[in-house]
Amino acid sequence: MATARIRTWKTGNVQVSARGESATINTVTFQRGRSNGFTLLELVVAIGILVLVLGVSAPSMQRLYQSAQYHGAVNDVVTLLSSARYLAIRKGRNEDVLINPETRIIMAGKKEQKLPNNLQIDVLGARELNRDGAGVIRFYADGSSSGGYVKLHNDSGMGVQVEVDWLLGRVTLCTENCGNGEDVAQFD
Repeated sequence: MATARIRTWKTGNVQVSARGESATINTVTFQRGRSNGFTLLELVVAIGILVLVLGVSAPSMQRLYQSAQYHGAVNDVVTLLSSARYLAIRKGRNEDVLINPETRIIMAGKKEQKLPNNLQIDVLGARELNRDGAGVIRFYADGSSSGGYVKLHNDSGMGVQVEVDWLLGRVTLCTENCGNGEDVAQFD
């Protein structure tokens, strides 16, 4: 490995005595030494390591992004269903939530949410309420609902079922053994 030499200057004060008088003279000395920078070889090795680390972490970053999209979509569905229930109770009138599996759009009143394209959606709503290719879950002024569920699953196998109880209108999140009351998180 070749060492680079650079020029540096060092300054200092020297006291000189001539014929009994003292005087201060500023001195400058010239030094040669090694540079504090990086060589081309060191930079190439560092960039190579960086490319290797990024190449290994890229697939896991993609999975992390898809997982975040999935969890965000589940949160959006639960939030829209819960807010429609509260709005029906507060305003004293029916509120419909339309879930279109083909377009991946969920509408509650004026709120419209588009779900990610890598998400598959299955909807079960009351047959007499369903319209325009969309499943409908209706919340009534007394807090009850028409009942139903929304199944969400993505390409990587993650899946969940958001259930709406017909009697109490509760919105619950089910990951396993759905429909029998086990492994349920409630959102009242």
